[in-house]
Amino acid sequence: MPSTSEIDRLSPRQREVLELLAKGLTNEDIAGVLGIATATVKAHMTALMNALDVTNRTEAVSLFLNLNNALGPAAVDVVMSRPAIAVLPLVPLDDGPRTRTVGLAVAHDLANLFSCWCWFPVIASAATDEARSLGSTQAIGRALGARFLVDGSLRMNGEAWRLLVRIDDAETGHTVWTDRYDFAASELFAVQDDVCQRVVASAYPVLMSRVQLGGPGRANEIAPWELAHQGMQLVARRESSAAITAADRLSRALETDPLLVLGHYGLGLSAYDDVLNQWTESGPARDRLIASASRCIEIAPHIAEGYFLQARWFQTRGEHARVVPVLETAIARNPSFAPGHALLAQALHLSGRSEEGLTRMRHALRLGPRAFVAGLALLHFMRCEYDLALENAETAASFSPHYTFARVLAAASAQHIGDRARALEHARRLATDYPPFRPGRMLATFGNEVDAVQRIGEALVSLGFEH
Repeated sequence: MPSTSEIDRLSPRQREVLELLAKGLTNEDIAGVLGIATATVKAHMTALMNALDVTNRTEAVSLFLNLNNALGPAAVDVVMSRPAIAVLPLVPLDDGPRTRTVGLAVAHDLANLFSCWCWFPVIASAATDEARSLGSTQAIGRALGARFLVDGSLRMNGEAWRLLVRIDDAETGHTVWTDRYDFAASELFAVQDDVCQRVVASAYPVLMSRVQLGGPGRANEIAPWELAHQGMQLVARRESSAAITAADRLSRALETDPLLVLGHYGLGLSAYDDVLNQWTESGPARDRLIASASRCIEIAPHIAEGYFLQARWFQTRGEHARVVPVLETAIARNPSFAPGHALLAQALHLSGRSEEGLTRMRHALRLGPRAFVAGLALLHFMRCEYDLALENAETAASFSPHYTFARVLAAASAQHIGDRARALEHARRLATDYPPFRPGRMLATFGNEVDAVQRIGEALVSLGFEH
């Protein structure tokens, strides 16, 4: 029988895969959480089962739980003592059968995701199918034994979906969280997982706050990997306020588990966003970026994340010639690492290999249909394809309305094609969302000698920004 020391000898990535597997995630779920291909998850699974001398997933999970006492009777009792969550079927607001089907699917996915986060018990979906007939919010909560009810509606309007989600506190009858998501009908399968993850990541801290699980002095009650994933979801929102909370979540995760690669990687991404969007002073942010890169490489030199952060650091120093070989190292370690392909696309263009860069960007978009739209916009801008740059920058801004760099690209692209009204509108939104933004800081950070950076700066100055 393997021992705890054999679990400890698993690589950091293998342990991440095993921990997520133990929480009930499928290979596809694990791939989405870790940002890797499903085939890569399967390879890690094979390696860790060989290392543990087990023959199947069930044995691996059983061994892990027994050795780590992760879900022993006492731990289960703690979880079951907490207020429960119930996800109600979404209300279809049109007569189309597809809307009802999609609504049920989204509700099912939300219930699964809430279950995977583990800190509240989640009522099985089958129990909630007829819940609305029970009457008021309080009555539904009492009947289901749930404190929090996840509810909402779905509407198909022309070629677009509109999803409204809210969470009600069944004890008070009050709504404690709500949000709205709009996406094109053609993007349903590309964005459904992302939308569900954003709902859970945004709502979970609110629910914990309601029951005072997230109060001062109790941060360690939340597992480090959960804190890290909360942080990563907040980083993905591309907003300065979310970035502050993200850094706090990631730092708290690392206080408990200093070897958690995802935590260091998330802090590195957050530091780069601080530099790119001018949310903080660039010098300290660059220091945090390279510190995160170095820590990732030290802990897990066999994976891509640390090398990607190192390439970002070179980029912020204007050392563009050093970016390509570092990214090639990252992608050699993980061919499915989409951020590496997206950044390599830009670096290849600057190296005179523009067509190869477009191919890399297509790889990134295939691996992450929504995540790299801003990167594609920048690549088109670099190629002076301003119409395409504007289209993609506006798409990125529609996903994240407060994403500073998306507004920068949209304003500059519109100015270069002569659509001054559109350029001024994006410039106004940029100035409103983040008044301290200055083109001069961008030029100093990313290199006055880079033609595309100069063109962005010139466009913004002509739109009234102080140099």
